Amino acid sequence: MIRIPGPIPITIRPVFWIFAALIGFLYSQSIVGTLIWVGIIFISVLFHEFGHALTAKFFGKKPRIELVALGGLTIHDSQDLPYWKQFFITLNGPLFGFILALSAWGLSKVSLFSGTWILRDLFIVNCFWTVVNLIPVLPLDGGQLLRIVLERFFGAKGDRYALMVGLICALGISFFFFIMQSFLIGALFFLFAFQCFEMWRSSRKMEESDRKENLREMLLKAEEALVLGEIDQAMALFRSLREQSKKGLIWSTATQQLGLLEYEQGNREVAYALLLEAQKDLVDEATYVLHELAFEEKNYKLVADLSAKAFQANQEVDVALRSAGAFAQIGQVKPAIGWLHAALEQGLESLDTIIASTLYDPIRSDSHFQKFISTAKKNP
Repeated sequence: MIRIPGPIPITIRPVFWIFAALIGFLYSQSIVGTLIWVGIIFISVLFHEFGHALTAKFFGKKPRIELVALGGLTIHDSQDLPYWKQFFITLNGPLFGFILALSAWGLSKVSLFSGTWILRDLFIVNCFWTVVNLIPVLPLDGGQLLRIVLERFFGAKGDRYALMVGLICALGISFFFFIMQSFLIGALFFLFAFQCFEMWRSSRKMEESDRKENLREMLLKAEEALVLGEIDQAMALFRSLREQSKKGLIWSTATQQLGLLEYEQGNREVAYALLLEAQKDLVDEATYVLHELAFEEKNYKLVADLSAKAFQANQEVDVALRSAGAFAQIGQVKPAIGWLHAALEQGLESLDTIIASTLYDPIRSDSHFQKFISTAKKNP
């Protein structure tokens, strides 16, 4: 990874060079041509990102640029800026690309550079990318511009409206290129459509705090600390995120991660309280842990509610037995029997000790349960 310090720091990730070289080789079919195409892509992407970054800096922000797999990112916290400033920061990326295209075209008309295919390709690439990038599909700049405009008039709902427009546009473009047998472009826009759908589904739970750049960056730092094994730092960051976000996707993620860390450190009651707060948006691992902790707390209704998702996350005998015991405690015979069958299928050798537990007293006299016990004894 290459880092270039300066007023606008630049980070170039190795995957950028890999994708640029792959595209270059597909177009040139030669080593020299590939290297030239890598240069064209590098200049084009960097010039585009400087359009965003310089405008953000002009408006008093501290941007940084990252060149990644399929292009670049300009990272800055512009959420507190007026919408018209956000609009110009976004617009100036494609505008700088168009300026670069015009510059290449102008130079190609100078006799010294006349007929230079590099300038011709630089012109074509930047014209093409400027047009494509203005299509109103997120995460393209056109989609970002639409989002900014719609948020100006509709508030938080504007984000969802922009995603829906982007989804429809991306699907239409994708199907068109598939019909034209341009499968690469078709697949790319189908991916954009899928991303729009996933973002739209998530956006229904988004709050204003989820839009704050400083909280998103703090979440990334917390997750990085977690990966690096810096548990205390990660926990401190997750606690701070909970306090600052209060609700929304960032709050939910921080709450779950903190709950899982408390669980790993043996603070089971604290973990239970945290995961209980975020139970509507639990990931699989958190669902499995809450299923276990809720059983310990004798919250059998919650155990029953989580049983299917917990078993899907981890198909263990213990999950099936906890689920069976919980359903028995709330008087639901058939689900209790079903989970006992699931425990047997997962390798439980004998039910004798299990069904003798007081957990099954509420359903012990039920005829269906009696029949199940009788059958189980006959077929151990």
